Amino acid sequence: MTIPGTQATNQYGRYLIPKGLEARPAAKKALAGAVYEPQTIAFMRRHAGGGDVIHAGAFFGDFIPALCDALAPGARLWAFEPNPGNFAAAQETIAMNDLDNVTLTHAALSNRAGQLLFKTSDESGKPLGGLSQVVDAPGPGVEPVPAQMLDFAVPMDRHVSILQLDVEGHEKQALKGAYHLINRCQPILILEYLGQQRWLNRTFRDVPYVQIGKLHGNFVYVPQGSGITL
Repeated sequence: MTIPGTQATNQYGRYLIPKGLEARPAAKKALAGAVYEPQTIAFMRRHAGGGDVIHAGAFFGDFIPALCDALAPGARLWAFEPNPGNFAAAQETIAMNDLDNVTLTHAALSNRAGQLLFKTSDESGKPLGGLSQVVDAPGPGVEPVPAQMLDFAVPMDRHVSILQLDVEGHEKQALKGAYHLINRCQPILILEYLGQQRWLNRTFRDVPYVQIGKLHGNFVYVPQGSGITL
């Protein structure tokens, strides 16, 4: 273990919980030997098919072992985490589970490459963990982080079956940065804060999406006529 934290284990694997984040919901579940958002994970495992899966933000890697285990031979998990402390913990989680079918990138997903301002702790210095988010102005607990567009971060020859975003309100920008990927692959979309089917269908006119329900508050969209259900 190279960063301060506590190890946890559940049915899918082992995890490193960063110090100071033990009380966050995902961390509490893992420390209790349970699974955070089990329905979301089960749905993603069931529908990964033969394609790659995109997962952002990764936090300490609580989804990563379960998703890697469900991928077909040759498929890959593309995970993204902009918070430096969370990213380091997710790296440890990957190492602890000896996973070789995941690419973890220290970056926020957006509609442009470069840097974004990212709030990683509150005014008292307490780490925000999974509540870290992109902000517009500098201030206490705010630091610059790398930003990437999915259209360039994932090679064009990869087929993506699921795109899942837990990016604390930055979903539209992340999706715009995946414009060509979404039109090419027509993946299932699992979006924490974006219950806007009209916006999706205005933005991605070649892929009519329909919302089939919600999983733990995440909106689930599938291409019209796919036959996929929750």
